[in-house]
Amino acid sequence: MFHRIYFGWWVMLGCFVSYAAAQGIFVYTLPVLYPELIDEFGWNSEQMTRPATLGYILGAIMVPFVSALFDRYSVRISMILGVFGITLGLALYPRIGNLAHLMWIYVIFAFGQVGCGLVPNMLLMTRWFRRRRGIAIGIVLLGSTIGGALFPLIVKAVLDGGNWRDAVAILALIGGTLMLIPVIAFIRNKPADMGLLPDGDQTIKEDTIPDITATGPTLRQAIKTPAFYLLLVATGGLWFTATGILQHQSIYIGRELGVETGTIALIVSLFFWGAIAGKLIFGWLSDHLDKTLMMLAATLLLIVGLMILRFSSAGSPFMLYGYALIFGIGFSGSFTMIQIVVAEFFAGQSYGRILGIFTMVDVGAGGIGINAVGRMEVAAGTYTTVLEGLAGLCVLIAGIIIVLYRMQPTKKEAEAEASYG
Repeated sequence: MFHRIYFGWWVMLGCFVSYAAAQGIFVYTLPVLYPELIDEFGWNSEQMTRPATLGYILGAIMVPFVSALFDRYSVRISMILGVFGITLGLALYPRIGNLAHLMWIYVIFAFGQVGCGLVPNMLLMTRWFRRRRGIAIGIVLLGSTIGGALFPLIVKAVLDGGNWRDAVAILALIGGTLMLIPVIAFIRNKPADMGLLPDGDQTIKEDTIPDITATGPTLRQAIKTPAFYLLLVATGGLWFTATGILQHQSIYIGRELGVETGTIALIVSLFFWGAIAGKLIFGWLSDHLDKTLMMLAATLLLIVGLMILRFSSAGSPFMLYGYALIFGIGFSGSFTMIQIVVAEFFAGQSYGRILGIFTMVDVGAGGIGINAVGRMEVAAGTYTTVLEGLAGLCVLIAGIIIVLYRMQPTKKEAEAEASYG
């Protein structure tokens, strides 16, 4: 039975499980522990998120160089090395004794994330799928959401009977296993290596398989289009907002609103359960509706979620749960649509390099967002003005997306010109 299933779905499964563990732990679960570390070490919000800022910015610097290699060398080997990097960082995490220790651990995390993070997973999906690319990308990105929903519950269970060091040790054991086994078992570099075409449309002899990466705009052609720069600003702004909130929401809800850590874990888990629906819905709709308009819809949900959080309090748990669901859907939708819209505009012979540039800007913007939110909170003494500012930024991004939507005929003409000469 298994040989009748297009192998691309097994590649997608491997990406899904590995990505769920890597992102679910590194990006979404470790911040749940921030209030615990602040209590133990006495750090403020900017100090607490400084290591994550370093990790994001270092990763952004490395991404373009590594991504260029993905167009020529094995993605699978890179992912295996990346898994070892993240697992090593998690194994060392419980042994930290000061902020410098944590900074070095996030340097290790940065190397691991570049090797097995967003770029290699998205590159694999664009190689193995064309007509079903939207739903395939949506499902893989759904993995991080499921990881973000499940792993905080593990942390909560451990915290009920132990401490944060025990929680990270268990995350290292479970996460390392879930990251490594799927990569080894299922990841293959491209369908041509197995005598296949994207989407499993047909199986033909290897020596007659056309080079499907020979079409699409080159990097030089892409950087001459206004859409390239508008997309950079829009996606960078979305990463700035979403990453800043994700790294600080537990601190805001726990320290400023006074919600206990166990309840924070439930709110974060609910956030990601809501995001599960968002990634599936936006991934599916992107194969049937205008992709740019779907990106706009996701951005509008971010604005609504930010304003709900702005007016929430410890005495209004339903507003916090509402924030978790709405912002979760908006976050997952925007994150999914970023990858799909970039692929829609620029997939082809230079996609690895182009995606590397976008990821560099996006991850760098995320790192700056983490630090900027922390500094603004320290300066103002509250997160409320920060939330208002981020909502305003999302309004600006929505305007940029509308401009991109109006530019779509020009974009299609550019694609045709790149394909034929």
